[in-house]
Amino acid sequence: MAAFAASAAVAGDDDWKLRIKKESDGWSASFTGPIQYGSSHNRVKGSGIKVEKVRPLGAFSKLRIEGPFDVKLMQAGSDQATVIADDNIEPLVETAVEGDSLVVRMRRDAGFTTRSAPVVRLDARALQAITVNGSGDLAVERFKADGLSLNVVGSGDVHFGLVELKDLSVGISGSGDVRLAGRAEQQSWSISGSGDVDARALAGRTAKVAINGSGDVALGVTEQLDVQLSGSGDLSYAGRPQLRQSVSGSGEIHRR
Repeated sequence: MAAFAASAAVAGDDDWKLRIKKESDGWSASFTGPIQYGSSHNRVKGSGIKVEKVRPLGAFSKLRIEGPFDVKLMQAGSDQATVIADDNIEPLVETAVEGDSLVVRMRRDAGFTTRSAPVVRLDARALQAITVNGSGDLAVERFKADGLSLNVVGSGDVHFGLVELKDLSVGISGSGDVRLAGRAEQQSWSISGSGDVDARALAGRTAKVAINGSGDVALGVTEQLDVQLSGSGDLSYAGRPQLRQSVSGSGEIHRR
């Protein structure tokens, strides 16, 4: 960590930052500069003047995130979005309800350069499905529902602090990592990308896991665990479930 601290001091100018991230097998470090996104022809340079705009929304049950936004989701008694960004970038962030889906994206043919990603805080009454299709991260402190479908096809990371679910279905075809804690009675995991799953703090009765990518999965269930490994990703599990397995790739199964 001393080396990280020294590097951070060197990298602490206006153009570059050192990002340190805790991984399942240790720490990773990367340098990041100003964020560029979208059309270079119409690219807007962020003013550095932050604004916070509240936007009422119609009802929605699905969420689709497209773009480099840091999204913070909260279950609440109303549906609304709060966009925090440079004052000349905030109007470029769309929060549009299309049918029963809320889509968070950049305005078409728009682009920007900024020091920090726009933040979108969402209040949602009822949510059944989430798709992350960008480079931004999604953070949820608490989430309670009968079921949730989560699909990660971008590079953004997803973190649920505490969930209470009957059914959970997660698909990862991108490089984003997923971390969940709490309880989901019945779980389904499909990994075809390089993103990792940390569900060690997520309790459940049954789980079906299919890995044909390079992402690793760590979880714990008590009754039944069905595993199909055809990629290079590994599965580690806790508990004493009945295990049914099919392994045709280089991935391995470990009991913690």
